Amino acid sequence: MIQVTESRKKQLDYTGITEADLTYLSEQKEYFEAITDIVVDHLYDHIYEQPELVAIITKNSTIDRLKKTQRWYFMTMVDGHIDMDFIEKRLAIGKVHSRIGLTTNWYLGTYMTYLDISIQCLKKVAPEQWMTIMLSLAKLFNFDSQLVLESYEQDEKKKVQELFEERQDTLIKVNKAVQELITLMVELSGSSQSITDTAVNTADLQDQAYDKVNLLRSKISEITVVGDLLQEVSDQTHLLGLNAAIEAAHAKEFGRGFGVVADEIRKLASHSKNSLKEIKVTLNEISNVLQEVMKDSERTTLLARAQAASSQELTAFVNMIESVTEQLENIK
Repeated sequence: MIQVTESRKKQLDYTGITEADLTYLSEQKEYFEAITDIVVDHLYDHIYEQPELVAIITKNSTIDRLKKTQRWYFMTMVDGHIDMDFIEKRLAIGKVHSRIGLTTNWYLGTYMTYLDISIQCLKKVAPEQWMTIMLSLAKLFNFDSQLVLESYEQDEKKKVQELFEERQDTLIKVNKAVQELITLMVELSGSSQSITDTAVNTADLQDQAYDKVNLLRSKISEITVVGDLLQEVSDQTHLLGLNAAIEAAHAKEFGRGFGVVADEIRKLASHSKNSLKEIKVTLNEISNVLQEVMKDSERTTLLARAQAASSQELTAFVNMIESVTEQLENIK
């Protein structure tokens, strides 16, 4: 009995399946009952020769469950009716095949094996009728394969559509991220360039300061030389005052005024000598401080130039990122 929609009825008619085929197959039920276990066992012996199919079975089911389902399926060929429930179950099988990754080449190849094994078994139990039985059975197998492939195709199209929508969603997110990244890169590029300019200027100023400090040290050295000369003059003045005092003592009354002058000269020389010592100490302290300043200036210059180099590397990196984001933005 055939109870299906008009479109499915056209499909059955085109395949050549008639009420007579269904009635005839239902009359051969005892033959199918006799060979079902043999057909199913032989079928899975053949399937288990293919490692790829074994991997799919192991991952998704068990051999016992599949054999039980296959026995049910084989016996539905002699139920004597095709309705929408019959069709829906075949469509469900196609969805399962798509979900577990059973490709159409394996599926159609298994149908051919199914037919071959069925022929060999029917020849033994129904040597007179096997050809007629197989003609009707082949029509049903063909109709089943159409349904499964139809479902398989729909499921695969759905997957493709989902992948397309997922890709579109991903592209929207990528484009949004690209826009945010571009904004960030523009800000970062400006900042890195500013840092580079500042670091270079700092290094130049440190170089100038270093040169000025070095010049100041040279001037201090010159002052030290002048101090040494003054020290020598002070020593000579002190010696001169001492000699003048001696000569004044020899002159007695006549040299008294000269002795006072000589004594003042000696005091002045002594005072100058002490002042020069203080100046030298101060100059040494200034020189030491300047030495430290020069060392700090050298370190600051090195750091500033290192910062400038790093900023230039950052600028190059920013330019590279901008190039990448531009490429991402052009993805369609």
